[in-house]
Amino acid sequence: MRIKKLKYYFLFMILIQGKIICIGQNGYGPPVFKQDFGFGNSSAATIGVPLPSGKSFFTFENSVCPPPEGYTILRSIFPVQNCFTNTLIGLSHDNDPSIDYGMMMVVNNNSSANNRLVYVDTVDQSMCAGEEYRFSAAFINIDLINGSLDCPNFPDYPVFELRIEDGAGNLIKKDTTGRLVSYPAPPMMGYKFREDGFNFIMPVAINKLILKITILHSTYECAEDFAVDDIQLRPLGPRALIKFDNEPSTTIVKSVCFQHNTKVSMSGSVEFYYTNTAVQWQQSTDNGLTWIDIPGATSYTYSRAFSVPDTFLFRLTAGESVNISNPYCRVASNTRKVEVDALPTGYQITNNSPVCSGQDLKFNATGGASYLWSGPNGFYDNIPYPHIFFSSLNDSGWYYVDVFSLGGCKVTDSTHATVIGTDVYAKGDTAICKGNSVKLEASPGATYLWTPAAGLSATNIQRPRAKPDITTVYTVEVKDNAGCSDTAKVEVRIINKIELKAGISGTGYLCRSYDSASFKDISTGNITTWNWDFNNGQTATIKQPPVQYFSMSANKDTYVVRLAIADTSGCTDTAYHFVKVLDNCYIAVPTAFTPNGDGLNDYLYPLNAYKATNLSFKVFNRTGQLVFETKDWTVKWDGTIKGTKQASGVYVWMLDYNDAAGKRISLKGTTSLIR
Repeated sequence: MRIKKLKYYFLFMILIQGKIICIGQNGYGPPVFKQDFGFGNSSAATIGVPLPSGKSFFTFENSVCPPPEGYTILRSIFPVQNCFTNTLIGLSHDNDPSIDYGMMMVVNNNSSANNRLVYVDTVDQSMCAGEEYRFSAAFINIDLINGSLDCPNFPDYPVFELRIEDGAGNLIKKDTTGRLVSYPAPPMMGYKFREDGFNFIMPVAINKLILKITILHSTYECAEDFAVDDIQLRPLGPRALIKFDNEPSTTIVKSVCFQHNTKVSMSGSVEFYYTNTAVQWQQSTDNGLTWIDIPGATSYTYSRAFSVPDTFLFRLTAGESVNISNPYCRVASNTRKVEVDALPTGYQITNNSPVCSGQDLKFNATGGASYLWSGPNGFYDNIPYPHIFFSSLNDSGWYYVDVFSLGGCKVTDSTHATVIGTDVYAKGDTAICKGNSVKLEASPGATYLWTPAAGLSATNIQRPRAKPDITTVYTVEVKDNAGCSDTAKVEVRIINKIELKAGISGTGYLCRSYDSASFKDISTGNITTWNWDFNNGQTATIKQPPVQYFSMSANKDTYVVRLAIADTSGCTDTAYHFVKVLDNCYIAVPTAFTPNGDGLNDYLYPLNAYKATNLSFKVFNRTGQLVFETKDWTVKWDGTIKGTKQASGVYVWMLDYNDAAGKRISLKGTTSLIR
């Protein structure tokens, strides 16, 4: 007799057929027999292959709605929700629909006084006498019971008998399940199949087993519909575990590159159970559908270098040394996957160009596990979808990306990006004095739009002149012939609050050959300095300069007086005053004039009154009527009154004015109008 133990949890042991069996061991071997009813596809209404004749009391129906005492093979019970008497629960799949679309046997059961065979099959495999096995199936009740509304006589939930016989029909073991109860509300994780079954010791000299599942009789037509799946016969034994060396125990997939010839090591362990434990590593290259023993891999460690692209599953099987050659007398460990990558294929490297300068330039890589980008202007990134925000023209060019598989295999590809349009700029910020202007300039383009318009000579040209009243930031949008646009900004800062404006008032005429003149500052602004230049060899730096004297040569006809000023901000301005030199400043009134339009003596006025001030000139006819009056000596009488020509004759004039010294002069005389 041998003692079988499991580590880390409490065991109950019973004596069966002279052997101590541990209740609670959780190691399983490859199924000796398994009925999973095949695989379907993504369509929930797909109907599977019927069982061979004689495998069930129930009759196959090629429909999603089998009649009473009928069954169908489906991957989902959603299509049959309106088929049965009672409401069905919301079960969508027997296991995981996203993985294998496994099928199940859906039965429309009804009340019966007799037991009914659900499934029977024969196992004709070489098994090991004295070893423990488990016969099991997965069941679920597909009726949702709503109290007395659905079951006035109370529900009669299905009860199943699982039975194993030898090839001659002799009973080896049987067991009865609990009632297959449905729930009024789904559990938190959704409805699940329930596994029922029993363990048994394989008798000596038995080469054939008969597996039977029977539903026991029921008397009520309520809660009796069910589905069954995963009917299995499996070896039982200790738990076996494997893991990758130098990796966390949670690592279930290890990816390597075939180019690197990487060596992968794994270690396994088997809990104490067998008298003389033997182990055998296995591999699968079809995702676990078939397993083969690895020759010579009979220790608890296994290592191998991988140089051919493929996907491998590995597990460790264990059994008594005398039975290790029989795969149906072993337990099997968890699995670990090694993915040996080839060079990445099917990848795509793209970008969203052409884009306009200033727009986002976006790249995208698919088909790899990781990426390494490089490109113009020191571009670098290591994500699948890098961006260049606010692209510019010099971002155009080839971008290269290393595409890596999960295992590190690398290929290099490239994509060309094109940025069109123009890099818009505006000449740098500037500061000006209030009242001055500055020329702005943008980069070349097809069209321009400057904003705001205040202070600009134009808003739609490349080089407008700006004369703002306050500090202003101007924005220019430039479009090229392709329709791409971008903007730039320039600030024009006003450095003084009050506009500086130079001004001079004063004498306008000088009489040859010696004369004097007075000048006055009429400038505006926060002025701090004055610089006068009188063009007579004299200068001054005060606001109001003294009287200036001029000695005029025969060829001098004009003097230019200049005033330059500056304010508290350092702004400057200059004013110019022109003084005309006269040969004669003697004031006289002609004794006669001829207003006939010939350009000679056509007007009557006081001659040479250049320096007279507060002047008054009046003309009277012989009757004493005032016919002309002016205070501006340059305004002349043309011999008419309101456009009417006056008669020839003698007219009296009166002239009053202040001379250069300020003395009041009054003159009176006559002039003849000759026509």
